[in-house]
Amino acid sequence: MIEISGLKEFEQKCSRASQDLKPFAGECLQEAGEEFLDIVQDEIMAAGNVDTRLLLSSFSRGGADNVWELDFGGLTLTIGTRVKYAAYVNDGHRQTPGRFVPGAWSGDRFTYIPGAKTGMVLKASFVPGSHYFDKASATAERMLPKVIEAKLQAWLQRYFG
Repeated sequence: MIEISGLKEFEQKCSRASQDLKPFAGECLQEAGEEFLDIVQDEIMAAGNVDTRLLLSSFSRGGADNVWELDFGGLTLTIGTRVKYAAYVNDGHRQTPGRFVPGAWSGDRFTYIPGAKTGMVLKASFVPGSHYFDKASATAERMLPKVIEAKLQAWLQRYFG
C-alpha cells in the first residue's frame, strides 16, 4: 500500500507556487536590474567620469537608446541610456587633434560649455575608455547569482517550508 495522505496538500502548494513563479521571476529580474544600475553608477563614480552627473543618472532598465543586454542564466536584462556619449566614455574614442572644444578648466577638470570663448585644443588622437559598464557587468555576474539564489530559497521556503 502506498501512503499518499500529504499528496493533496503538496499538490495545492505546487499549484500556488506555480501561479506565483512568473511574477516572482519578474520581480527578481527587476530587483537585479535596480542593483545593476547601482553598480554601474558606482563604476562611473570610481572611474571619475562624472562632471554634470548627466551620465551618472542617465541609465535605466529597458532604455531604448544605447542598449546593452546582460544575460543572467536565461534572464535577460536590457539597460539603456539617453546620453549619446555613454558608449564613447566606456569604450574610448578617437578625436580630431587641433579641434577647439569650448569650456573652462577648474583645477584638473574640464567642463564643456557650448559657445564659451575659452576652452581647449585637442591633442590626443585617442581617449581610452574607462570601461565602467564592462566592470559593472563583471561585478554583477559575480554578485547577482548569489542574491537571486537567496531570493529563490526564500520563495521556496514560503511555499514548501
